[in-house]
Amino acid sequence: MSRLWKIGIVTSIFLSGLNAGVTSVNELMKKDGITNVVGWTDYQKDDDNDGVPDYKDKCLGSQTTQVDQNGCALDDDKDAVANYLDKCPKTPEGVEVDENGCPLDDDGDGVVNYLDRCPNTHDGLEVDKYGCVLDKDKDDIPYNLDKCPNTPEGVKVNKYGCPLDDDKDGVPNYLDKCPNTPEGVEVDENGCVIDTDKDGVGDYIDKCPDTPQNAPVDKDGCALDDDNDGVINLYDKCPDTPTDMNISVDESGCPLDDDNDTIANYLDKCPGTQQGVKVDKNGCPLDNDGDGVPDSLDKCPKTPHNADVDRDGCPILATFIFNFEFDSYRIDKKYYPQIQKLAKTLQENGDIKIEIQGYTDNVGSKEYNDELSLNRAKALKKILVREFKINPQRITTIGFGDRYPIASNDTEEGQAQNRRVVVIQKKGEEVTPSNTELSDSNTTSTENSDEVLGGEVDLNQTSQ
Repeated sequence: MSRLWKIGIVTSIFLSGLNAGVTSVNELMKKDGITNVVGWTDYQKDDDNDGVPDYKDKCLGSQTTQVDQNGCALDDDKDAVANYLDKCPKTPEGVEVDENGCPLDDDGDGVVNYLDRCPNTHDGLEVDKYGCVLDKDKDDIPYNLDKCPNTPEGVKVNKYGCPLDDDKDGVPNYLDKCPNTPEGVEVDENGCVIDTDKDGVGDYIDKCPDTPQNAPVDKDGCALDDDNDGVINLYDKCPDTPTDMNISVDESGCPLDDDNDTIANYLDKCPGTQQGVKVDKNGCPLDNDGDGVPDSLDKCPKTPHNADVDRDGCPILATFIFNFEFDSYRIDKKYYPQIQKLAKTLQENGDIKIEIQGYTDNVGSKEYNDELSLNRAKALKKILVREFKINPQRITTIGFGDRYPIASNDTEEGQAQNRRVVVIQKKGEEVTPSNTELSDSNTTSTENSDEVLGGEVDLNQTSQ
């Protein structure tokens, strides 16, 4: 407070006293309630130069002129720290401050106590505006405690701030596509059990870890083999092979068919059928005329039902047991009645062609017996031609030697039956004999050399 101001006050008081009839300074000071001054000098004294006389100054020694009417330093924010000392002059009322008038910050985190929601933060930790340690990944775990500080927002975490991994496979729940993996099982980056062969069965329980790709498997990871033939379904071209018959199959899982007739061995009742021969459902060669000779071998494929046929499937018109003597092809006249029946049939059926087959027993060489059997056939042909006027062009002769016996050659009776002549019906062109058969075309015997002697047809060249 300036000295002129003091003088003005005193003067004003003085004048006021005069006007009121006060005649002395002491009376004026008494009127103002001033009792602690001796005289005018004391009345004007202001040792701290704050503009408030000492006698009125309640805060003597103030070091500022910014005082109130009582001479006390101003404290606008009422924090007990004078404005001139207050480095935080706008502290809210009632806030505890330090000697500088600034709000206390006990944990030194830069957020004053009255704003600090986390007042015990360790020194040096980065905090937010509320004084709490930063939670950069917003998982509610403070940065200083968060062992996984970069967890994606929204991911559930444990008390350490790390994403939950319920199955403990090392892949957190939010990334785990197989969240229920058994503990301790090796997994891939998706948290799924390693499945090397990609059959849907994890390696840790896969009993067949090298299953071919795309093969259906069972719960153990082994390729399915529904018919139990040893060939998995993936490769099995015959997946319905019967399972209760121990059937052998090929690499395709199909039952073996050794004769390639499309009928599997286990169903084939004729397993040795020649390749290319048509067969029935039992794998047997077709025999459309039911004569017991397969179509593939049947040279007379339309033989009447129940007709007796030879091995070529042609009807047998007659079988003659002429009781040939050993090493002979003479035919006794006593057999003419039998031959006449055959001749009559041929005469009544001019379109029939026949084959006369001669046979021997097994005594003698093959070559000799072939020749002898042919001569026996030719002997019958000669009778049919000369005696019964049958066109020789309708007759073929052939000798089979000792082949195709009809009785055992171990007895004389059997040998006698095997020395026979058989007549079969032929249709179409004459059959060309095989290399092991003798016929008119490959023998030196001729019809002109034959003679009818003593009631017998004699074709012998020697006295055999």
